[in-house]
Amino acid sequence: MSDLQFNDRPELRRPVLVTAFSGWNDAGEAATSAIRFMARRWRGKHFAEIDPEPYYDFTQVRPTVKLERGERVIEWPPNRFIGRKREDRDRDLVLLQGTEPHLAWHHYVDCVIEFCREYRVSAVVTLGALLSEVSHAHPVRVSGGSSDEELAAMLGLGPRTASRYEGPTGIVGVLGQALRDEGIPTASVWANMPFYVQRSPNPKGSLAILERLNSGFGLDMTLHDLEVFAARFDAQVAADLARNPELAEFARRLEDDSPDEDDEPAITPPEDVELPDAQSMVDELERFLRGQRGEDDRE
Repeated sequence: MSDLQFNDRPELRRPVLVTAFSGWNDAGEAATSAIRFMARRWRGKHFAEIDPEPYYDFTQVRPTVKLERGERVIEWPPNRFIGRKREDRDRDLVLLQGTEPHLAWHHYVDCVIEFCREYRVSAVVTLGALLSEVSHAHPVRVSGGSSDEELAAMLGLGPRTASRYEGPTGIVGVLGQALRDEGIPTASVWANMPFYVQRSPNPKGSLAILERLNSGFGLDMTLHDLEVFAARFDAQVAADLARNPELAEFARRLEDDSPDEDDEPAITPPEDVELPDAQSMVDELERFLRGQRGEDDRE
């Protein structure tokens, strides 16, 4: 019996599935926040979901309680499919608001593949966000790649290059490989987030992803409110740095050393991108701060 459950079966035309998963592939919650923004903006209701019971350790990702019309409702880790019909386009959209599973990844991916077969999904776009040595003061850089020329052109991405990375991967990498084995065109879109900014969610990352989807798929979404949130976020980060002169100096140096987005070469990270080499980034920051205090740099 499948863990993919339908509560409705809307008619959709060759839909594109856009996915994001909370967890390792979601620095600053930028990717999942982008999916949630689209779902709220479209007032979409989910018509299918993956039963969470076999896939999660609920002591790590706990269910939450909320009140609806005065009644307590339990919400489990979401894996919801939300449809969007687009009469003015030749393909509809489906959003998958997902949570990276703890268990049974093969079966979880099988559920997504089953959905793709059921609805004859024409392409899948995976959203992600990674920690990177970038400045918070620069526009968020969006990178990615696609093996499909049409998708690459629509989303302003380069071709997906062969990865030489060996090491741990996330659910995005596992799902991407399964989709390619199934013969379904895929694209990956990544927001590069400054590793020294601890505030989350980061609306600047979500905004950068949504701007790329907006132009690529002609979504015509108004992003003004998210732009306002991003400006407030910048002010909060500036206030955080003002209280920490050493960290502010590190951020300033990173800003000065970082090339402008227009001058930077395009980066096409694979779906099994190393996410992230956080320890080396933290070590670098600690070395800088020790140097500012005049301490010995001892490993």
